[in-house]
Amino acid sequence: MFSAVEFDSLYIHVPFCKNICDYCTLYSVVENSKEIRQQYLSKIQNELNASLEQLDNLKTIFIGGGTPNALSSDELEQLLHSIQALKIPSEFTVECNPASITEEKLQLMQNYGVNRLSFGGQSTSRKTRKALGRRTGDVELFKAIDLAQKFGFKRINVDLIYAVPGQTLADWQYDVQQVLSQGIRHFSAYSLILEEGAEITKRIKETDDDLAVEMYHLCEDLLKEAGLERYEVSNYAVPGEECRHNLGIWHGAKYLGLGPAAASFDGLLRWTQKADLKAWLNGEKAKLDEIPLKERVAEVLAFGFRTKMGWQKELLHSLYGSEVLNEYKDILDKLVIQGLLEETASYIRATEQGLLFADEIASVLIDYSQETMSS
Repeated sequence: MFSAVEFDSLYIHVPFCKNICDYCTLYSVVENSKEIRQQYLSKIQNELNASLEQLDNLKTIFIGGGTPNALSSDELEQLLHSIQALKIPSEFTVECNPASITEEKLQLMQNYGVNRLSFGGQSTSRKTRKALGRRTGDVELFKAIDLAQKFGFKRINVDLIYAVPGQTLADWQYDVQQVLSQGIRHFSAYSLILEEGAEITKRIKETDDDLAVEMYHLCEDLLKEAGLERYEVSNYAVPGEECRHNLGIWHGAKYLGLGPAAASFDGLLRWTQKADLKAWLNGEKAKLDEIPLKERVAEVLAFGFRTKMGWQKELLHSLYGSEVLNEYKDILDKLVIQGLLEETASYIRATEQGLLFADEIASVLIDYSQETMSS
């Protein structure tokens, strides 16, 4: 542990998967034994016990992966039970693979205070799933959603991927409408990113950026008509159903990450656990990301500009001081003139055009922070 701050959020990374989808570069392992999983659960328990004082006032808990529900029912209960030493906050999310969901696991999660589920759907089209190397089908997704709703889970997210080679605008519209027909109140739509190391890059070398933009706008129109508003570049929700965990992280919240590959942030320092289950189990130290304050502020600013609400100046001042925006005035004014940001007396945020170029805004801000420090 590099910090003794009180954290706002807790993230637990469960690295186990039954198989690895071709587009995925998140750390996960397929080959694992019951003994290895038990060692993992024991270490999570020990790390939670060592951090109790810093986790005394959590706003959110998020268990992701990997595939958390790839754990057996007994193992999942052991993980959830270990968290009961904490005060369970008002938002407690678990990511789930629809193919691995069961009534027993839903009942366990409900019993232990989980109140939000996130299902990886990716596509309802067999053609698109094949292109992605995704094995879970639409029938399994819809069955999992229906089962979760019958257990009383109202806060359910579904992830979909667009801009997949071979996927048409009509295919994407069908995907979105199929998921909306399930009564979903939160929706995540991610443009396919061909990340280095992903299996998919062996057969797909590029995506159609123009089509991706069309799909981006079509998704927003369809969801808005259904009552879901975009609140971040890739996320939509019925007002009040936004993912508070992610909103906090995008706005500078302090969070502790447990498990291999999990990242933590204390407002200045960031550290990431080794993306290697064996090394993590053997106690290999996390990698510390320590950069100058000005560069860290630029990074946090950029995260906030991914959201439609952007930054309330009062919140930004509470995190980094009343002069924080003055230090970036030249570049922020330039981005306003370019039509990528808009500013009032109380907030500064990305425009609709700016949300499309959120990654570029981040790059510009970080470059500016580095240049002004060296000049």
